[in-house]
Amino acid sequence: MPISISIIGASGSVGATLATHILRSHLLGAYDRLQLVGRGMPASTAKLLATRIDLLDAFDDQRVEIEAVPNIEDVDGDIVIVCAGNTISPRLMNRRDLGAANLPIFENIAQACASRVPEALSIVVSNPVELGVQVLSGKLDRHRVLGMGAQQDSLRFARAIAKDLGISRHEVHASVLGEHGQAMVPLWSTVELMASDPALRSALSELKEWSGAVPLKERVAALQKEISELLRSENIAEAYEVTRRATPDARIMVEPAITGHAMHSTPDATANATLQCLSAVLTNDHRRIHGQVLLRGEFLGLNGICGVPLNVNRDGWQAAQLDTLTDEEQVQIRGAARSIGDYLKTIYAETGLLSKLP
Repeated sequence: MPISISIIGASGSVGATLATHILRSHLLGAYDRLQLVGRGMPASTAKLLATRIDLLDAFDDQRVEIEAVPNIEDVDGDIVIVCAGNTISPRLMNRRDLGAANLPIFENIAQACASRVPEALSIVVSNPVELGVQVLSGKLDRHRVLGMGAQQDSLRFARAIAKDLGISRHEVHASVLGEHGQAMVPLWSTVELMASDPALRSALSELKEWSGAVPLKERVAALQKEISELLRSENIAEAYEVTRRATPDARIMVEPAITGHAMHSTPDATANATLQCLSAVLTNDHRRIHGQVLLRGEFLGLNGICGVPLNVNRDGWQAAQLDTLTDEEQVQIRGAARSIGDYLKTIYAETGLLSKLP
């Protein structure tokens, strides 16, 4: 049966990049469909039409149907990927700052999906991911809504560790749970090396010991202060060099801010993490991914939005369990869930929609 994937916000940099990643991955084949969904504005529609032709010129040999539609109300995919919304800017400096601006956009998308594709699986890419998941889960089956932020953070953590060990990221498994933002929780207990090299395992132990010498919160605060000063003087190269010398868990919490400052987005990294979630859904090979979802006790007894390990397929997500978590890591994850919950209440209150918070 043909598969139809809709990208809401396909005229933006992340949405357009994701479309390319999907077509290049060969996840879709003949008679499958990729729907590019716009914002109902002439400029957006014109860009979508041009993007469609460009993608057809590049990938038409795969015989995937590529469709451009101008309005969110036209969405009709089996899988809906939400990329629409405001992004980081000088006025909106971090993911949490985007909440008030993107809440009405999320509400509009959720309403359209509930009306047009209530059984679709939705993957939230737009930030704040947690807010998008909260809004869509209020109008759709929560088990069919997930955010990709925790997968992107987990990939960053694995890459940072692999870089310090001098190996490929394919040889490292690692998990980052909690928020796709300031309350993220890198979990050293989940780090696995695929190689059995004693020297690598010894080096990993040294990394863990180095990271445990000073609490993560203190290391991140000191690193953020140094990076902020460098960004004010537009010293991007030195900012990246400073983070390179930091521990992997602190690095992943600060390095994206440098990239965001320089280019206001991370289109390829975001598209790659989203593609991994999408691939897990379509192949149904029982791989573990990570994502923000609305929990009702499925992981550590948590209730509310939090990034957790997941197994996913076309029917939705199920929380996976981690047997390696330390007591301290469990405390940190619960603290992250509380922080996310408090943030969501604040955004709904600031926009006068607190009564609508599910």
